[in-house]
Amino acid sequence: MGVARLSSMIDMLLSGSGGRETEARYPSYIPAAVLERASMPDQRVVSAPLCDIVAALESVGEQRPPGLLVVGWAVLSLWGAGDMTVLDESEENVEGREARDLERVKGWLEGHRWRVKEGLDPLWDAFDVSGLTPV
Repeated sequence: MGVARLSSMIDMLLSGSGGRETEARYPSYIPAAVLERASMPDQRVVSAPLCDIVAALESVGEQRPPGLLVVGWAVLSLWGAGDMTVLDESEENVEGREARDLERVKGWLEGHRWRVKEGLDPLWDAFDVSGLTPV
């Protein structure tokens, strides 16, 4: 992903102006993350609601390409806070959905505007590949 184009991509997702009139826009509060240098020792995950992801990425300083943009409730699982109840939301149960979603986001952010995680999770230490020869 071209980080230089992130702002225009986010604008498109929020406005639903991807060139098709029927294209739906994403809610501004939907979780988003930019994974920089994924699976490398200097990996960084910057997460925020979609409306704040550009500011969050700018706040951490110099970018670490390549970057991968993830948008949706799966972002919460990057923090060990996956919420499977989002799958229980049926089309008939739209009353109060936004309020429930905002509560999910509030709980995930733990009072912060965004979250940043530096480095790999220690669980990756179980996969010691230092003695392997590349093919």
